[in-house]
Amino acid sequence: MQLCRHLRWKGHSHDAAELAEFQLTFARNQVPYSCLHTCQPWGPDDELAAPEACNDSRPCYKPSPLVALRLS
Repeated sequence: MQLCRHLRWKGHSHDAAELAEFQLTFARNQVPYSCLHTCQPWGPDDELAAPEACNDSRPCYKPSPLVALRLS
């Protein structure tokens, strides 16, 4: 799973602290996402900010340390 460090959602800080909530956020995929660069639902490249869209194919992508911590 790739996750950009700039991707945010309501409850980000809470979800990042609790593994079960972190996993449920992405399983449900029912929260609005935004980009920390733009504070909008799109990134600096004008593409959608969402877990499935924010990956290493985009020039603004930076890997999140949360994924390595949560998946290990």
